[in-house]
Amino acid sequence: MAKKKIEVRHRYDKESDVLYIRFGEQEPTHIENLDDFLLLEIGWFSGLPRGIRIIGPKYHKISSVQLTMVVQRIKKQVRELVESQRKLLKEQVPLYTDFCNSIPDLLAAVH
Repeated sequence: MAKKKIEVRHRYDKESDVLYIRFGEQEPTHIENLDDFLLLEIGWFSGLPRGIRIIGPKYHKISSVQLTMVVQRIKKQVRELVESQRKLLKEQVPLYTDFCNSIPDLLAAVH
């Protein structure tokens, strides 16, 4: 099975000195602070990483070497996040199955 290629988009806002990097499917996100200048965007619905915001790369004088180290740290944190989501989803499968099995009873109660 071929791997699906993830589209990566980026935009640098010179006025606010913020680098936005978005990847994967677009969906609303919430933000997790990773440190003083690094924010991770996590999808509301999927719970998967959807982007990164680097605050003040010019101000902090972030070099390409430092950025490479940051990306390595992000990869590790994203991997951990995806694994925790996988475990969470596995735990929710029985709840979802129970809910689906109870739908006929819920419909019968309405009629």
